[in-house]
Amino acid sequence: MENNSYITTFFFTAYGDLGFMRNIYFIATLIVYLVIHLANAIILIVIVCDRNLHEPMYIFICSLVINGLYGTNAFYIKFMENLLSRNPSISRTGCLLQVFAMHTYGSFEFSILGLMAYDRYVSICNPLLYNNIMTPSKVTSLLCFAYLYPICIFTIHISLTVRLPLCGYLIDKVYCDNWSVVKLSCTDVSINSVFGFFVTTFLMVPPLMLILFSYIKIISVSIKASKEARSKTAKTCLPHLVTFMNYSVATFFEILHQRFDASALPHDLRGFMSIESVLLPPLFNPVIYGIKTKQIRKSAIKMFSFRNIHNSVDTVRIHNNF
Repeated sequence: MENNSYITTFFFTAYGDLGFMRNIYFIATLIVYLVIHLANAIILIVIVCDRNLHEPMYIFICSLVINGLYGTNAFYIKFMENLLSRNPSISRTGCLLQVFAMHTYGSFEFSILGLMAYDRYVSICNPLLYNNIMTPSKVTSLLCFAYLYPICIFTIHISLTVRLPLCGYLIDKVYCDNWSVVKLSCTDVSINSVFGFFVTTFLMVPPLMLILFSYIKIISVSIKASKEARSKTAKTCLPHLVTFMNYSVATFFEILHQRFDASALPHDLRGFMSIESVLLPPLFNPVIYGIKTKQIRKSAIKMFSFRNIHNSVDTVRIHNNF
C-alpha cells in the first residue's frame, strides 16, 4: 500500500465475523452503556445536590464519575456503531480523536485515584490540619493539574503519531489506541516508542508512588490507633483500594495487550482484555462508592425516598381535587 495521505480510513479486524450474534452483542452493549450512565448519574446527582457532600473526598469521587462517563462515551458510541456494521471502521481523524480520548481517560483515572489517596492520608494522618491543607483552592489546583498535565503530554504524543507516514490500514483491536496506529507506519518509530515509554512512566508512576506513600503512612498510623479507629480507617479506604486495584489490573492487561504479541491468546480473551479498562471501572466505581461509602448511600436513600414520598403526596392531592 502506498503511503500516508491516501489512508483516510482504518478497518478493525478484531470484531471478526459476528453473524447472527451481531444484534445480541449490540443489545448487551447498549444495556451496559445505559447502566453505566444511570449508575454514574445517580452518584453525580447525589453529590451535587447534597451540600453535606461538598467536601474534597466527594469532589474527587465526582471527578472519578465524570471521567468514567468521558471514557465510556469515547469508546462505546463508536463500538456500538461498528457492531452493527459489516465492515467495522473509523476515519483517520476519528481514530486520532479516540486515541486522545482513551489515553487521557486512563491518565485522568490514575491521577484522580492518586489525589484520593492523598486526601485519605491527610484526613487520617493529619485530621486537625485537614481543613487548612485541603482548602477549596488547593483542591481546584490539584484537579486542574490532574487534567492539564496529561492533556499537554498526550498532545505531544499524538502530534508525534500524526506526522508518521502510514502504509497500513488494519487495526487488530475493536478501537483505536496509539500503538496500533504507530505500528502501521512506513518509517522508523523508535522516537514514538521511546516517548511512549516516557509517557507511560511519567503518567503512571507518580500517582502510584503517591498512593503507595499515602497507604504506608495510613497503615503506620492505624497500627498505633484503637481497634475502632482501625475499623473506621478500613471502611474509609476500602472503596478507594477496590477501585484502584480494579483499574490497575485492567490497565496492566491493556499494556500487555498493546506492547506484547497476544496472538496466541483466544480471540474472545484478547477482545475482553482490550476493553477491560473501559468496561469494568466505569461500571463498578459507582456501585463501589454507592454501597461502601456510608454518606453517599444514606444521602441517595434519603433523596430518592423523599422524592417518592413527595410524588405520592402530590398524587393523593390531585386525586382529592377530583
